[in-house]
Amino acid sequence: MNKKVLYSFVMIIIVASLAVSGTYAYFTADRTTSANRFSAGTLDLDISSNDGKLEPFVIDNIGASATISGEKTWTVKNTGSLPGKLLLRLQNVVNNENGCNDQEKKAEPNCGLEGDEGDLGSIITLKIALDGVDMIETNLTSEDGNSLGSKWDLLEDIVLEAGEEKKITVSWLADEDSYGNEIQSDDIQFDVNFRLVQLVD
Repeated sequence: MNKKVLYSFVMIIIVASLAVSGTYAYFTADRTTSANRFSAGTLDLDISSNDGKLEPFVIDNIGASATISGEKTWTVKNTGSLPGKLLLRLQNVVNNENGCNDQEKKAEPNCGLEGDEGDLGSIITLKIALDGVDMIETNLTSEDGNSLGSKWDLLEDIVLEAGEEKKITVSWLADEDSYGNEIQSDDIQFDVNFRLVQLVD
C-alpha cells in the first residue's frame, strides 16, 4: 500500500513539473521603435512692400490736387512649415479734427464740438485687392475702418501654404466733387494688421 501511495505521489510531482514547464515554453519575438518624438511645425509671416520694407503709406497736404488717389502693395509670404489662413484688419482707425478754422466752420457747423471727429475718412473710399482682384470696399470713418476685419472674415478662407505668397493692394480714392472745406486740417491714422492663423480641421 505504501508503495502505491509513494508511486502515486511521485507521478503527481512529475506531471506537475511537466505542467509548469509547459506553461513557460512559448515562442517570443520583439521589436523596438526608437527615437520617437513630437515636433511642432512653424507658422510665420513675412510682409514687404515693393521696396522690400514694411513701410506705411503717408499722404500729406490733401487738397493740393483735386482728386485724392493712390495705392500701396505688400507681398505677404508664409515663411513657416504649416498652412495658415490669412486675415487682414485695419486697427486703431482714428479721424482727427485738428481744430476748426472759419472756413471749415461754415461748411460744418458742428466742427469742434465735443465728440466731433474729422470728416476726411468719410470721403475716402478704400479698396483691398488680393492678387489684383478687389475683395473689400469701405470708407475710412472710425467705425467702418475698424470693422473692415469683419468683412474680411466673411470672405472664403484665403489659405497660404508653406512658402506661398500673395499680393495685397490697398487703393484709395476721393473724387474732387466728394469734399470741400469740411476736411480742412483733418487727418486719419490707422494700422494695417496682417495675421496668419493655423488651419484646424
